[in-house]
This record gives sequence, C-alpha cells and structure tokens, in this order.
Amino acid sequence: MGTTPAALATFLALERLHLDETKTDLLINAGTCGGFQAMGAAIGDVYLTTAVANHDRRIPIPSFTEYGIGKISSLQVDNLSKELGAKKGICTTGNSLDAHELDHFHMNQNEASVKDMEAAAIAWSCELHKTPHFGLKVVTDIVDGDKPTQEEFMENLGTAAKSLQEALPIAIEFICGKGHDEL
Repeated sequence: MGTTPAALATFLALERLHLDETKTDLLINAGTCGGFQAMGAAIGDVYLTTAVANHDRRIPIPSFTEYGIGKISSLQVDNLSKELGAKKGICTTGNSLDAHELDHFHMNQNEASVKDMEAAAIAWSCELHKTPHFGLKVVTDIVDGDKPTQEEFMENLGTAAKSLQEALPIAIEFICGKGHDEL
C-alpha cells in the first residue's frame, strides 16, 4: 500500500525487464479502490482507469501545481470495458486510506470516479519506461458514503477480491493477441 512502495516496485520490475531486453507491451494495475457514489460507484463494481492523478501532493506554487497533481492518461480500453461490463473513470491516488475535507476537494478537482493508494505512482513509473498502462480496480468502499472507510473496506474486501478474481482472467484473455488500438 502507498505510492512509494508502488512506484519503487513497478520501476524496478520494469527496469529489470528492460535490462533483460524483454519488451513490456502493457502493464495492468489490478487491485481494489474506493468508489464515489456521486459518480455511480457501488461495492464490487469493476472500473478501468482513463487517467490517474494525485490528490495529496499539494504544492501551491504555480509552476509546481500540475507536477503535484501529476495527471497521467491511461491506455484507452473501450472494447475491454464493453467485454467486462466495466465502468471507466479517473483514479485519484493518495497515501491514506481515509480522506479529509481537503482530500475530498482535490479528489473532486481530479474528477475522480475511484480512489486508491497506488495508481498514480505505478503510472509514473510506466511513463518513465514508456510502458502503456491502465488500472483494473474493484470498489471496496464508498468514499463519499457515510460508513467509516476502514470498516467498509474490511467488510467488502472479500466481495471486491471475488469480483477482481473474476474480471482479471477475462481481461487478460481479451487482451492477449490484440494491439493496443483494439483494446
């Protein structure tokens, strides 16, 4: 959990693959996330990222603000979305499971559909290696709901894991043998 371990693990994995002269065609960031009820999310929903951004890297200096947000586009996977019956949206990333008022402000600014603790960091490492990427995320909790995040997360982790276990093999099978423009 968290951006530092996610960035480091992704960077090192991609670095190793490149050293071994293995071309990484695509990275799928599969995992769980919080979803925004206001954006149509429900527990167990599968989302494919359209972009990622940070909501807790606040640098209020004009030339650094965009860097802090770090918005990165994901590979567009409209056909995969149809195949999975998945929703699409922006994933906002922060280093805390819960979210405070200022985090909510920035998540809204990011136009987030889902929230996690890794996607922006993974995408950043992919960008450094020119590796296309997208996230396949399953909703464990409702960020703009009324339950405490940690309780709802633990209550629904099994449901989300089952949904992820069903969606990921279908996604991989759909992707194999196709070009990025076919996804």
